[in-house]
Amino acid sequence: MAIFAGFAGYFVSFLHHVLVMPHVVYAGVVALFFGIVTASRPGLVVVPIIAAVVYIAALALGPVVLNNAALVVPAFDVALARELIAAYLLFLVADTIVYIIKKIILGVID
Repeated sequence: MAIFAGFAGYFVSFLHHVLVMPHVVYAGVVALFFGIVTASRPGLVVVPIIAAVVYIAALALGPVVLNNAALVVPAFDVALARELIAAYLLFLVADTIVYIIKKIILGVID
């Protein structure tokens, strides 16, 4: 229950955090990739889970690759669970938008 207590406030702060560079680039690339590879409507529910995990992994590995920083593994606690749920909701919306645009474009081309 601790994950959902005050989740609305956490989600708003998460969205503000995502809109800062380089997080917006990570989120945009992940949303575009997973929105394009989504093949069906049931995939719109499952694929954002994978996208959220990839986004969290990119946040952990980005500084290691780009700035030669030390690898820091996120702690598996309530904060990580909240971040995964917030990222899932973000990618649920973003992947759905990309999927709809993809289907519209493919419908025009066919």
